[in-house]
Amino acid sequence: MNTGLVVFICCVLVAIGVTLHLRKHDMLPIIHKVVDSTTTTEVDTVKKKKPVVKRDFKISGTLKDTEGNGVAGVIVSDGFKCVKTDSRGRYKMKRDSLARFIYFSVPAEFEVPTHSATDRTACFYQAVSSKKKIYNFTLRRLPGGKETHHKMIVIGDPQVTNAYSPYYTSPDDNPIRKSDVERFTTQTMADIRQTIQSLPAGTPVYGLSMGDDVQYYGGYNAKLERQIRQALGSSEMRLFSVIGNHDQDGKALYRRKWEENFGPTDFSFDRGDVHYVCINNCFFHRGMSYYSPGELRERQVKWLKQNLALTPKDKKVVLCYHIPFTFGNAPFSKAKPLTNANEEGHYSSSRLSLLLSLLKQFKGGYELFCGHTHFACNHEINYEGEDVMEHCHAAACGNIWQSNINICGTPNGYYVYSFVGTSISDCYYKGTFWDKSKQMTIFRAQTDFNGEKYAKDWQLANNRNILVANVFNATSHWRVVAIEDGKEYLMRRISSKGQDAFAAGYHHKYSESVSYRFVSKGNGYLIMNHLYYYTPRNPNARIIIKASDPYGNTYMASSDEATTEPFANYAHYYEKEYKEYKSKKDKMLRDSISGRLKDSLAAKKKDSAAAQK
Repeated sequence: MNTGLVVFICCVLVAIGVTLHLRKHDMLPIIHKVVDSTTTTEVDTVKKKKPVVKRDFKISGTLKDTEGNGVAGVIVSDGFKCVKTDSRGRYKMKRDSLARFIYFSVPAEFEVPTHSATDRTACFYQAVSSKKKIYNFTLRRLPGGKETHHKMIVIGDPQVTNAYSPYYTSPDDNPIRKSDVERFTTQTMADIRQTIQSLPAGTPVYGLSMGDDVQYYGGYNAKLERQIRQALGSSEMRLFSVIGNHDQDGKALYRRKWEENFGPTDFSFDRGDVHYVCINNCFFHRGMSYYSPGELRERQVKWLKQNLALTPKDKKVVLCYHIPFTFGNAPFSKAKPLTNANEEGHYSSSRLSLLLSLLKQFKGGYELFCGHTHFACNHEINYEGEDVMEHCHAAACGNIWQSNINICGTPNGYYVYSFVGTSISDCYYKGTFWDKSKQMTIFRAQTDFNGEKYAKDWQLANNRNILVANVFNATSHWRVVAIEDGKEYLMRRISSKGQDAFAAGYHHKYSESVSYRFVSKGNGYLIMNHLYYYTPRNPNARIIIKASDPYGNTYMASSDEATTEPFANYAHYYEKEYKEYKSKKDKMLRDSISGRLKDSLAAKKKDSAAAQK
């Protein structure tokens, strides 16, 4: 009986187990569906993202003349890519999302558009707007068609600051208080207007600022770029500007202020048979520091390749930028050391090979224009088997507006180039308020300029009669001779790192805006290659220095003109300008005193009348 009970219980348990097993299999699909349902519910509870609306960056437009005719073959750019207008003057492109401007390369047959009739800085661009898809331009044809010749006035580093940089008009300790903008306006631009007026009527004249239009020395000033643009645009020349390192100093705000006033930083334009390309080669790193020699970003290289590919190859190309490409001493890691033993520690840009390969395509040749250094230097090197010259232009502000000279002794000033077809037919340096025939200064090697001597600085013979000529715009193609007793003797050219003894001596006493190291042997960046010296056969002879340039010009100076005053600042060239300035200031002072006196008398009368009441 017990056995039967056990068997019964076992059977029941087996039956229950089988039933549960079967029910488990039947419920699996239901459980699976529940899991799926739960997963779906979790996904559905996540907040859905709004659909992304892709912005349309496609733009188009037309370039027409004033009669409504389309202008064909014009380069249009957004700063990242370049296209050409078709036969009806139309263009289309997909602009880059970072583009700030849409602009065109001014064709040779058309006028350079300007900001206004009184502000002749170039205005060939429109600011990008996210709501704007069409950018049209109207061009005005030159009455006589493409120009066969033109003048280009090149201004190195205006570099006006917020501060009052003290300078001296005589060898004393009484500085003149005058703002940099005022000096640039009343000196540089006043002299440029005189130069333009001296040209034959109808001469086409254009201008190029080589950058560092401003420096925010003394703090940011939102009006500074506007002030220098108004000054640069105040003459008859139509002016373009490249951007310099101090226009940016690695800060987006500064760069935007420059762009607000001058437009795109990478652009081009044509005059006659010359294609000018201006590009920003100030490559910043570690905050405000920048590479020297200059460098380019990859996107700029792409832009430049496109621009030059769309340019006819029979033109001359003038590549314009701020920092030299052929020399510098704060290099990018890929920069190449110069092989010239006299320039040890200097480098050429990592982009120089590429740039030269692009420029050599043009049958009209090429020129390299820069500024930045505050010394004049037509820098000549043999680079990869090719002779290369880079025109490094002296600064209009000299040694940062604290004197009338650059740190190489070249006076504050600018350059005047003459282009005929694809050739430079003439070029001279124009010292501010100097006669254009004065292209050199003369010194005695043993003259002591506040502890600096040419004989010591350049290891010349200990001969007090050695003559030194500082020939501002000289190259290896100049012929500089000393004429003694009717015979010509070639003067020896100095070409290496170093300093100008006169400029260093002057600034040793009066340098206040910048460190003396900037002009001294301590500045390893300085390259001097326009000093020449001669040892007279007869110590009492009157020596004539004759300097002949490659353009057929001959300039003369005499040993009688040798500067022997240690602190001479060429002040006599500024005497008229200073008198006019002082007269104006005196009148303002008199008017102010007279006004205060009138106000005082009026106040007394009012008080007297009130007392009587």
